[in-house]
Amino acid sequence: MTGPDRWDLLERIGAYAASELSAGEAREVEQLISEDPEVSRVAESYLRMLALLGAIGDEAPEAPEAVINYAIQRAYISNFLRQAEELFAGTAQAYLDAFVYYFGLKRPRLVG
Repeated sequence: MTGPDRWDLLERIGAYAASELSAGEAREVEQLISEDPEVSRVAESYLRMLALLGAIGDEAPEAPEAVINYAIQRAYISNFLRQAEELFAGTAQAYLDAFVYYFGLKRPRLVG
């Protein structure tokens, strides 16, 4: 079985594993499962996957303390570097303005 027929079969097996089929449709898929070893393996895979997803969904993930500490450290460093960049950029601009004014390279603008 290839192409659209195979996708339809996979969809039906997935719906069967998730208990989303009517009783009649479920019996048809059960018959296919009992007759074809490949269909049986696919159905078994779907059931295992759903069981694993169900088990994972019940647990809250916990990040290791080292990962949390690393993220906090990176946030502190990033913030420090951002503040240092702003300070140095402001200082450099002030020195550049003073240099330009001192050597008369640019006339001061009149405000008014």
